[in-house]
Amino acid sequence: MKEPIIVVFGGDKRQISLVRKMTDVLKKVRVFGIPRELLPPAAEYFDDWRVAVRDCAAVVLPLPTSQDGVRVNLPLGSEKKAPTLAELVDLMPQDAVLAGGKCGAELVKAAKEREIRLFDYFCSEELQQKNALPTAEGALEILMHETPRTIKGLPVGVTGYGRVARALVRVLLALGADVAVAARRQSDLENAAALGCRTVRLSEPFDLVRLSADRAAVVNTVPHWIFTEEVLCEMPRDTLILDLASAPGGVDPAAAAAQSVRVIWALSLPGKYAPESAGEIIAETLLSYFKEVGIC
Repeated sequence: MKEPIIVVFGGDKRQISLVRKMTDVLKKVRVFGIPRELLPPAAEYFDDWRVAVRDCAAVVLPLPTSQDGVRVNLPLGSEKKAPTLAELVDLMPQDAVLAGGKCGAELVKAAKEREIRLFDYFCSEELQQKNALPTAEGALEILMHETPRTIKGLPVGVTGYGRVARALVRVLLALGADVAVAARRQSDLENAAALGCRTVRLSEPFDLVRLSADRAAVVNTVPHWIFTEEVLCEMPRDTLILDLASAPGGVDPAAAAAQSVRVIWALSLPGKYAPESAGEIIAETLLSYFKEVGIC
């Protein structure tokens, strides 16, 4: 079987880690948009992306794939050399796979028009599961810097009980924090209670006020505005809200500003606080997918 050629484009420090991980498994990894001196010896550096994508089996774009919806995101390389998404799709072999994180509407449209297989690895369950722990650890680091006491004994509220919330609760409990969980599903509350958390059933806005009444910080993982003006005006002003939820987040920013509630919006924590691990997680997700579709 012919060795597959994988082309990795730019991105941040996560892509460097991704390349290292991929070169441990694959023999032909080409790279464009990352300085040569930052690459492992086994990676093949290309100054011309057009040459790099010739005869490739897959192209890997960064997370996010683009900052403006037009050009590939190349923060470590020359933005002037960054191809447009449309140019890249047009020059890719039609039987190749295009993989990227948070693929926007323009990339989805361009890939569909050329019948290029597109894999948004950010939506992968494998990646989401593995990213939960570095996200939780990033949140923990913020709490350590932004609250005036140790995590042991720190009264923390957590809203929602999905992957990230569960990972965060376990980390906080392991360090001796006083954790309260607010969620809608009874099964989630029972699971949290079994770990030793106080629980609050989320059924009306006042439940969030009850949750925050004695909390130094509340970490939100619910991706819609549950901290509305109605809630924020009743919350203690010295309670920190750390919002981990994806857009639009869980806090009404105008209401928070009007009520002088302190909010930290913390997105993409794995890439900011653990880029090496985050890159390895992306690489593992991609390698699993490539194996599944018969690329390697």
